[in-house]
Amino acid sequence: MTEFWNWAKTFHCRPALYAEPTSIDSLRTLLNEINKTKSKVRVIGCAHSPSGLAMSNEVLISMKHFNRIIEIDEKNFEIHCESGVLLSTLNEILPQHNLSLPVQGSISNLTIAGVISTATHGSGIKYGTLSSYVRSITLMKLNGEIKEYRLEDDEDLFHCLTCCLGTFGIILSVRLQVSSLYYLELNQHALEFHKFLNTLPVHYSSSDHFRYMWYPHTNFGIAYHLTRVQSRLINNKKSFLSRIFSWIRYSLIGHHLLEVLFYFSLFLPRLVRYINNIYVKLDGISNHKIDRCDKLFNFDCLFYQYASEWAIPLDQAVSCLIQLEKFMEENSNVHFPIEIRFSKEDLSYLSPGYKRQTCWINTVAYRPFGKTHFEHRSFFDAFESICYKHNGRPHWAKEHPLNKEHLSQLYSNWNLFHEKRKQFDPNDLLINDCLRNVFL
Repeated sequence: MTEFWNWAKTFHCRPALYAEPTSIDSLRTLLNEINKTKSKVRVIGCAHSPSGLAMSNEVLISMKHFNRIIEIDEKNFEIHCESGVLLSTLNEILPQHNLSLPVQGSISNLTIAGVISTATHGSGIKYGTLSSYVRSITLMKLNGEIKEYRLEDDEDLFHCLTCCLGTFGIILSVRLQVSSLYYLELNQHALEFHKFLNTLPVHYSSSDHFRYMWYPHTNFGIAYHLTRVQSRLINNKKSFLSRIFSWIRYSLIGHHLLEVLFYFSLFLPRLVRYINNIYVKLDGISNHKIDRCDKLFNFDCLFYQYASEWAIPLDQAVSCLIQLEKFMEENSNVHFPIEIRFSKEDLSYLSPGYKRQTCWINTVAYRPFGKTHFEHRSFFDAFESICYKHNGRPHWAKEHPLNKEHLSQLYSNWNLFHEKRKQFDPNDLLINDCLRNVFL
């Protein structure tokens, strides 16, 4: 029996059946068998989600062979691709057609179906989640029926499907609105935390894609202002000495030494505060750079970690962050960074950014050398409680404690979504352990 782990090695499953269908017919045959046995089934992509969302101990399907880019419509800025296509593949192919993805998160080793099923986001107050750029979804229902769904056909159903958590069927392909090719100009500098809070609107509105990396216990963070510029030739060649320096700074010190230090902090928790103060000085050096958009959207997530992320209404972000700071200074030793990003309102019914401008707050607790620990638990509990009190909604791809009673209060179309879902999956075959508390 094959065992599957997510990237962070925090969730795993042992499916009784693991399948990689290579055609529509083989997928339909598989679903016919699942219907006969009433087995629970989930689709897994790159397993990067720090939750059990994609796990199943009964049937697990990978759509890795559904990886074709079917059409690139340069004139109408639209692409049609199969569900297993990776964002990293699109990042290499689209620039050849003078196109780019409209927004991106921190990593690109994700499938297109995975990012739209969970309303994955980047940062930029004028830009929505990736779900908001979907123009159609082609789905195979559990009975083998295939249909393409568009906004104009059924508005309610479409807004359910564009963030459906994999609970309506198997996504075969997606039509997505894209952008003309753009590069980004990065201006990076250290910024005192309370100054950031006091001038928050200035920062998130003064560049296209702004994010702030907060270093707890330092009263500082790093502001990343990313402004869209025209594409251009970039000379990224580095001298031998520059490559040596980069390896020492970012690999030896920025990764390997940091992992050792965080390992020691599991035995001396107060060491975390000293680590954060050292690395904010190293990372806070001002930097200016221009590169292709994906090169500056993506960054190294370092090593294994626990993660929790919540979407807070923009007008409650400052209050939420102040309460978080107060709690952590009095009670916890919190790893850096707490990543703070922004997005415009979304129309997908289960998007955490549904109908409100959003501040996304993501916190991590590293697992140096894969070490399992619970040092983070008290802060994560408080973080989740504070975010919930500020009308926060958890990121679907990350672990959270909420059940259907909580969630039905946070999403105005919760019951409508549930009704539509039951029409597609009356026997709850697409509901795994992670989703049981959410829907049942």
